Amino acid sequence: MLIAGYIPESFVDWRGKMVATVFTYGCNFRCPFCHNYTLVTEPPTALLSEDNVIEEIKGLKGWIDGICITGGEPTIHKDLKDFVKKLSEIAPVKLDTNGTEPSTLIEVIPYISYVAMDIKAPKYRYNEFAGVSVNMEKIEESIDIIKKYSRDYEFRTTAVPLLNEEDFEEIALWLSGAKRYVIQQFSSQGGTLNKEFENLSPHEPQKLHQICERIKDNFDECLIANL
Repeated sequence: MLIAGYIPESFVDWRGKMVATVFTYGCNFRCPFCHNYTLVTEPPTALLSEDNVIEEIKGLKGWIDGICITGGEPTIHKDLKDFVKKLSEIAPVKLDTNGTEPSTLIEVIPYISYVAMDIKAPKYRYNEFAGVSVNMEKIEESIDIIKKYSRDYEFRTTAVPLLNEEDFEEIALWLSGAKRYVIQQFSSQGGTLNKEFENLSPHEPQKLHQICERIKDNFDECLIANL
């Protein structure tokens, strides 16, 4: 595993839980609004030892509620399964993913307690918001895997100001029947991959609540996060 960072205590990476968070290096997307862009644009000069990270997390057993693996994009690493399996013996594991590697996802999902998959945009705008040409068949396959096999999960979309109400309605219809959908407030604090996005003003909270109210019947639960 290419581990770029590690936080022993985080209250923001798994809703309602205190977790240790592991950041993997590298991503196959280039989302212009990405706030973890250094994980894909800067060389991995100070990677952490997988064994050392596991040992540190073992020392937190009984203190933390779980472990979050995020990135970057964790599923591009073919040794993710072994890493997740080891961590799952310490505490419940949450995986953040963009859904581009369903073959890896199906391997690790037996050891995962919670999956959060980013849905970047409605299908017809996906390449625009992912910053690359996306194989949508793989995205669809990951959605199906999560719905069928995940113990618990959410699909989530960052409310980039360039997304409008109609875009969220398209996403809601696409994901209809999913257990949980989360609309995350956009933030440019700390910078974005495309510097032009740093000048965008986020949607008003009231607007996001209106969108959630409008699409909530498509899901068991619709939430707003990071306001």
